[in-house]
Amino acid sequence: MAEPTANINLGKPTEVARETLRRLALRKIAPTPDNYQALYEEIVGKPAAADTSPPDGAAAALSGLVTDLSLHHPALGSVVDVLGDAVRNADWKLARKQLGLVSLQLKKQADAGSETESLATLRELLAKTLELALAALLGHVPKLAEDAQRLAAEVRAAHSAAALRKAAAGLKTLWFHVDLNASQLMDQQEMLKRILLLLVENIGELLDDDTWLRGQIDMVQEMLTGTLRVPTLQDIEKRLKEVVYKQGLVKHSLREATATLKATMTTFVSRLSDAVVTSDEFQNKLAGHIEQISSTEDVLELNRILENLLHDTRAAQTDTQRARDQLILERDAAQMAEARIRHLEGELAQMSALVREDPLTHSLNRRGLDEEFVREVARADRYQTAFSVAVLDIDNFKALNDLRGHQTGDEALVHLVKVAKEALRVTDHIARLGGEEFLILMPNTGIDEAQRTVARLQRTLTKQYFLHNNERVLITFSAGVAERAGGEAQDTLVARADAAMYQAKQTGKNRVCRAAATMHDTEK
Repeated sequence: MAEPTANINLGKPTEVARETLRRLALRKIAPTPDNYQALYEEIVGKPAAADTSPPDGAAAALSGLVTDLSLHHPALGSVVDVLGDAVRNADWKLARKQLGLVSLQLKKQADAGSETESLATLRELLAKTLELALAALLGHVPKLAEDAQRLAAEVRAAHSAAALRKAAAGLKTLWFHVDLNASQLMDQQEMLKRILLLLVENIGELLDDDTWLRGQIDMVQEMLTGTLRVPTLQDIEKRLKEVVYKQGLVKHSLREATATLKATMTTFVSRLSDAVVTSDEFQNKLAGHIEQISSTEDVLELNRILENLLHDTRAAQTDTQRARDQLILERDAAQMAEARIRHLEGELAQMSALVREDPLTHSLNRRGLDEEFVREVARADRYQTAFSVAVLDIDNFKALNDLRGHQTGDEALVHLVKVAKEALRVTDHIARLGGEEFLILMPNTGIDEAQRTVARLQRTLTKQYFLHNNERVLITFSAGVAERAGGEAQDTLVARADAAMYQAKQTGKNRVCRAAATMHDTEK
């Protein structure tokens, strides 16, 4: 199909010649004189001549092309001069040969220009990588950061092969030092992690099991034993700050309540002492009155002594009543302060309980799981009831992270726990084992019912779509269930359920498999 020629001035041989060369390149046709002549005639609308000589229009176009090449491509030099002589002398055989040489030289120039432009782009990208990315990452090593900045400047200025080779040598040296520093930094981080973990463990040994600080110590210890990822550290930092802030408020209130109780008790003892002193004074006065009565025979004197006795008795009664009322008030205040302290201690315990949850999904973490497992197993052993667990692992979770990002992966984990909490019984518990793996504790549940419960959760999850950017994303999981044998340890029970979960993965995913029976079950 012929290309449009509406924008070409057919009366100007130079424009026709340019368009002919353009179509040669566009159609990837070899730049031979015959091909040039055929395309030229296609543009001007004239049929090809029977002989080997180009028509008059083509000769004029070739003359115009020679002039254009001389003006815009002086580097072609002698090749264009020979072409011009051949056209003027009507030596079309030589003209065809020189036209091919011109086309070949123009192609080489275009390729060279493209290579130069690509090299400049790569050089600039490398320089920016060195000064913006690498130098920023090496902020903790000023010498290497300076080397990266200096090397970026050398790369930008490297316009020759020798300069590029020098910059490449500097780049190799820099990467060697960066790799060495990264290894040392990882060793330092690992050593600091071990020291901090040892410090936390030692602090934990000094704390009572019911202390309010225990929860925070356990959280830090759990964090240090796992993989340190920035989002995880940020979540834990946020959660710890919240717990520390709330506990600080409660501790302040507890100190105030304790101070109030101490002041009340002090006042109580002081009032009690005053009452005793008042009683002693009254006893002394009575003794004095008795002595006065025994030593006088005067009726008038006896009447005066009686009046004094009655006065002292009434005063003593008034003081005693006042002391009694005050003691009652102080006792009530002490009881209120004691109740306040108990309440605040309960709040402290609640604050510590917050660290039993996974900060992302608000399911139980390892500590919360261990506590609930011990409690439920003790209840199952006491009442001789069944107890089952299920290990859940989200299907194709890595692909979800790679395709939609880690933020979406985290949201999927939160969605799963939310649906599970709504679908499971109140007595069931869900805990995060790590990554995309969860454990469900099902008290008073045999293996058959446990399998049905987890399958029902799977169906519920497929109905409640997870939305990402208003797009429905189906989340499924594979699961393994196991019923606890008498006396079976937590690790053994979870390992059996985990093996069943892997069986579910291998047999098609989005299904529930039962764990193999223990030796104890087989004997029964």
